[in-house]
Amino acid sequence: MNAIYKEKFQRAHGDINVEINNDDIKRFYQSGSAKVFYHKHEQPIKELVLVNTAGGLTSGDKFNYDIDIIKNSNTFVTTQTAERVYKGLEDNAKININLKVDNSSKLFWIPQELILFNLCNFARNIEVKIQPKSNFLMAESMIFGRTAMGEILEKGFIKDNWKIFLNEKLIHAEAICLSDNIKDNLSNIASAQDAVAVSNIFIYGKSFLSKQNEITTLIKNSEDVLLSHSIWNDKILVRIVAKDAFNLKKIQKELILIFSDNVLPKVWNN
Repeated sequence: MNAIYKEKFQRAHGDINVEINNDDIKRFYQSGSAKVFYHKHEQPIKELVLVNTAGGLTSGDKFNYDIDIIKNSNTFVTTQTAERVYKGLEDNAKININLKVDNSSKLFWIPQELILFNLCNFARNIEVKIQPKSNFLMAESMIFGRTAMGEILEKGFIKDNWKIFLNEKLIHAEAICLSDNIKDNLSNIASAQDAVAVSNIFIYGKSFLSKQNEITTLIKNSEDVLLSHSIWNDKILVRIVAKDAFNLKKIQKELILIFSDNVLPKVWNN
């Protein structure tokens, strides 16, 4: 009798649970392929760096990040490099992110870009809890194909959901779901108009909102990307669409510098 079996492939898993209190780590947990580094330097904004030692994501991988920024902390949370989502034909690669920032703190959630390869299979959920006097900036970028290598994302599955709560009340939500022929979907003028790089930036907090005139000036002077913003209910939303990752990242850096008083994470220089 022939034995029939389905080969089980090794999957990557990782968990991070960190609390930054008064710019010091008060809670620290990491497991699996998820690692975290807290750089000691003299910059006014401290730097928490997330690392996926598996080298990317594929079907069945699962990562969870829980990060609290409290008690007068001022923190960049970023990644060591761009995250890559490779071909996956079974279960979704999943990332679940939970962030909290209190009334006295600033959090810049600014991971480096997410690069999506052809036939990717990816789902992500992000939940953020802020308070009335929090200052919070979230910048998420997606690159549809490794454009520097001439690669194009033709097909796949991408699902991305954000929810941002103020004192447990939902104040902002973002959702994207792309499947099957993604290249055709992105070619539509109402979506990306053949662009392959997009970024959404959410901004909340009085300290950050005071910079809105500088955003307007930057947008007026931007020629290499499509860029627009909205301001309502004490929040700013910026959307960027670009033909390549280079120009997207360039303008995203310029925007972040406005809010961070001309400071960027040191890991971005590596």
